Amino acid sequence: MATSAAEDYLKAILIEEQRSGAERVGMGQIAAALGVAPGTVTSMVKALDDGGLVAYEPYGGVRLTTAGRQLAAHVVRRHRLIELFLVRVLGLDWSEVHAEAELLEHAAS
Repeated sequence: MATSAAEDYLKAILIEEQRSGAERVGMGQIAAALGVAPGTVTSMVKALDDGGLVAYEPYGGVRLTTAGRQLAAHVVRRHRLIELFLVRVLGLDWSEVHAEAELLEHAAS
């Protein structure tokens, strides 16, 4: 089972892949997306690589493996469902729900 930090990294990689259309995502792109230092990203990416969730190539970037892509897609789906719940059921405004969903996406089953 992945940690919430690992899920955040996988989600960021998936979003950057989709946004840029590139096969691999650079450490700087991930660092900017998550607001952390590139060295921190490299450490986490190496751990994700060891876990079989990403394929890391030094100086070449990272790409999601099939397992990593499935987990990242699951996290994104959970995030969007939580946003929808917060808007439709709890009546929050769309401008308020993203930050809450970021926290709740790791706690929801």
